[in-house]
Amino acid sequence: MFRSMGVAILTAMTMAFFSPACFADAQMDVQKLWEGSGYAHPGKGMRTMKMMHMMDTNKDSKVSKEEFMAYYEMVWDKMDSKHVGFIEVNEWIGQGSYKYNK
Repeated sequence: MFRSMGVAILTAMTMAFFSPACFADAQMDVQKLWEGSGYAHPGKGMRTMKMMHMMDTNKDSKVSKEEFMAYYEMVWDKMDSKHVGFIEVNEWIGQGSYKYNK
């Protein structure tokens, strides 16, 4: 569960920070990224009431862009445990003996 949530979070963060032009240059399909992000389908995946309540810090039953981005900044800070500006494989999947094959 946590691995798929991590993938969804990183995908959403990527979509939030990079323009569609960036994806076109990398020959990535934005629609496929959106569909796999966990946000594409209301009431499922990442678009649940629980997630909304977690992001809605001022409890006004709305999630502002600032609240949304602040939530994912917090997620980034937790995942980038060394605070070096990138997430390594073991930070992504947990502290295991995973060998990354490029």
